Amino acid sequence: MDNTFDTIDQPYKVVVVDPPWPVKKLTHPARPNQTSMDYKTLSLEEIKALPVGRLAAPASWCFLWTTQRFLWDSRAVLEGWGFDFLLTMVWKKEYGRSAGMPLFGFRWNAEFILVGTRGVRELWPKRPLILAAFSAENIRHSEKPDAFYKAVEGLGSPRIDLFARKAREGWDVWGDEV
Repeated sequence: MDNTFDTIDQPYKVVVVDPPWPVKKLTHPARPNQTSMDYKTLSLEEIKALPVGRLAAPASWCFLWTTQRFLWDSRAVLEGWGFDFLLTMVWKKEYGRSAGMPLFGFRWNAEFILVGTRGVRELWPKRPLILAAFSAENIRHSEKPDAFYKAVEGLGSPRIDLFARKAREGWDVWGDEV
């Protein structure tokens, strides 16, 4: 994958990034042959070097998806791209019959989204509220919930989803799986 985003040529008001963090797939007795991720990962330095900031409009929002492992590193990534850290959102994953991976005696059922702004200073906006913590069904590995995208669409357009897993109406998307 070309991570320079050279084919993208407009400034976006909303930028969602779900980078392929350098995680390793854990082997599980029920799935002993699954030893690597289903997609190419990037090193932390490669993620920091992504030119995400040049895709953003002067007044824009950035939503950086991360995991527990990279939560502390994510703020430096977001700020390195030229955004001011605003808050961390939490997606509480709802599971059907399966309850997620129980590692070290914990149920790992949350993901995090660091919210960054550039040139956005509206303290009391006239738009629907966006929940900082929300519950939604866990669909499949790395796929993000529709509820998140619907919530942030009110922040403006154009919008782009980087490292997207699927096409989405009203969004430009970029990634290997789209």
